Amino acid sequence: MAVRSSEFRLAATIATVALAFFVADFFYFRHSSVILDLDNWFELAKVMMVLAAIFVVMRLVEWRIEKDKSWIGRLIASSAAAVRLMAANASLFVPLSFASVWFMYLASATNRPLMDQTLAALDAAIGFDWRAFLDFTNRQPLVADTLVFAYHALGRQLPLLFILLGFAKRPRLTEFIALLAVSSALTGALMWLVPAAGAYAYFQPQPVDFSNFTARAGMWHFTELMRIRSGEPFDLFVTRAEGLVTFPSYHTALGIMIVYALRDYRWLLWSVGCLNAVMIISTLPEGGHHLIDVVAGAMVAAVSILAVRFVVGDEPSAAIASAGSTLNPAHLKTPTSTSPPASAGPFPP
Repeated sequence: MAVRSSEFRLAATIATVALAFFVADFFYFRHSSVILDLDNWFELAKVMMVLAAIFVVMRLVEWRIEKDKSWIGRLIASSAAAVRLMAANASLFVPLSFASVWFMYLASATNRPLMDQTLAALDAAIGFDWRAFLDFTNRQPLVADTLVFAYHALGRQLPLLFILLGFAKRPRLTEFIALLAVSSALTGALMWLVPAAGAYAYFQPQPVDFSNFTARAGMWHFTELMRIRSGEPFDLFVTRAEGLVTFPSYHTALGIMIVYALRDYRWLLWSVGCLNAVMIISTLPEGGHHLIDVVAGAMVAAVSILAVRFVVGDEPSAAIASAGSTLNPAHLKTPTSTSPPASAGPFPP
């Protein structure tokens, strides 16, 4: 019961954040040059219907197979329960992602001055020279290649993590999506307060200066950002959105939260932790972040983890353990609860 209670609180947290994003979106879009094409709503509806269908089908599979006590029957039932859990969580994750991406574009459609000069000054105040760091890493091809690999490996970690947590301890997937929700809210607020274009846009290095990094390192978003800031009408298609967040570094926040989500899996924790530590370094020369962006991203992750731990409360470890793995035979006879906990947010880079 304690586990289910924590799932409900996490789900409520995610739904609240999603609702807050939608309220902010509807408040700002009337006065914004960003136009949300109606096709976005049709795409959202289609995805939600597919998730609902998957949920229902998996529940029917569980019901149909519940009297089969063979190992194959129990395996099918537990797998169906895990897929149903992922569909339920995705049904919260998708609207949150939709609303947060919409907000990211609305927040970027401002004529307020970019604050990269201030961010660069803060870097200098703590003794960090972004140009010197770019030069140092670019002069070593092996280092540059490693950083590029680590930076772009983050996107591949998410679907694998969702699957792992979906088939593992029940509260963990919901907990991770709640982390995404809270961190998305914090990131959205900070990017609105501190508009920025990134270190590449500010320092404007020549191509030879980052020849061992990707051709558009740190500048994937720049053309889109300038179009939005121009004040001209901009048609937004959420499925084709760019990550516009510079401050804070969401790559940093996400990398830390992924490692936290793997704390029950020591065999993965250290390897993924080392990879994401390199990835955080790569956000400077490949992601085009100021160092202060990375510091802010780490703070977003820390606050999000503390907030979610507060939401979960002081659950006894035994309660978590009782959720077990969906592959634990002791839990195969009774399908897991149909009330899922939740899902979560964007991923501005």
